[in-house]
Amino acid sequence: MAVTQGDSLLQIQNLNLSFGGVQVLHRVSFSVRAGEILAIIGPNGAGKTSLLNCINAHYRPQEGRISFQGEDLTLLKPHAIAARGIGRTFQKVELFRGMTVLDNVKLGRHFLLRSSLLGSFLRWPGSVAEELRHRKEIEEEIIDFMGLSGVRYSVVNTLPLGV
Repeated sequence: MAVTQGDSLLQIQNLNLSFGGVQVLHRVSFSVRAGEILAIIGPNGAGKTSLLNCINAHYRPQEGRISFQGEDLTLLKPHAIAARGIGRTFQKVELFRGMTVLDNVKLGRHFLLRSSLLGSFLRWPGSVAEELRHRKEIEEEIIDFMGLSGVRYSVVNTLPLGV
């Protein structure tokens, strides 16, 4: 589905989440449009992580709806949501220290590849073509967007913290 600037991508509608008698999220609603970069801010214990865990299906809200590009995600499993391109990062980034920036980013997208392990290992033409398409997409979109163009081939443990 082609998405244009300003289209609604992610919609959160009236999410409620409780643990025991403690209400963590109460009727949380918002939407994210194509081209927007948003932040979820608040003090410790405000429910930020719980909200993200609901979006990526690690928690199930008791009420509400989560949709992405019009598709209801509320009952999907985490791997199905990741396959649609929705993921999260953590404050403590774990990288494969002996690998390049490019290889680390490629690993984060492995679930998007349709090739079999055998096809990738034997370097079948279809598998190679798919990997090249993904690599081009990573290099032209993700790495450039993150401002990492100059270090894409650098081994991550040779880079200063914060790069």
